[in-house]
Amino acid sequence: MKILRIVYSISIMLFCFNATVAAQTATLYGDETQPGNRLHDQVVILMAQGMDERSAIAQAIDDALQEESTILGGEAKSAVAFDEPHANFFYDEMVQANSLIEVIKILTEANNDKAVHTVTLGTVLYPDYAQDVFDGAALAGVMSPEDILVAVIQAGADPSTVSDAPAGGITPTITIPPLGPGVGGGGGGGGDTTASTN
Repeated sequence: MKILRIVYSISIMLFCFNATVAAQTATLYGDETQPGNRLHDQVVILMAQGMDERSAIAQAIDDALQEESTILGGEAKSAVAFDEPHANFFYDEMVQANSLIEVIKILTEANNDKAVHTVTLGTVLYPDYAQDVFDGAALAGVMSPEDILVAVIQAGADPSTVSDAPAGGITPTITIPPLGPGVGGGGGGGGDTTASTN
């Protein structure tokens, strides 16, 4: 009877642990078809097992880069492996913000020289959310909209799903030069300042 109670207690603990991990992973950015979501899920699982955040990120990335791992596909694996420290920084921010737009904005602002790589990394990790990658990079203001669009498309985004139109909250700056003298009256440009009676 005592053994049965122990087995029952262990079963309940494992069920609660699994339910906790499932609840944590259910709220991650994106969906399970996104390589970035699957990698983020691995980070959360490792943290739930007691690893600190940075160690969990490093371990999840190392595991995902193994040849036999299916967490990341070929392009995502290459982009992460290209600059592992930057990928670690990406997930440091992703674990905190859980927002692709915010992470892309933060990384682009913090690493101007890696802006294209940040856009590429975001796009290959979350291919169905390429518009969010574009919007985050646009908010950072480091790259032109045209350069962001080219980087997103070169990273493999479907061109029909990404627009360089301003997203909500992004207000383009338009400067209208003042009219010179002579346009209208009194400008000294030779125009007649008398109003017409017709």
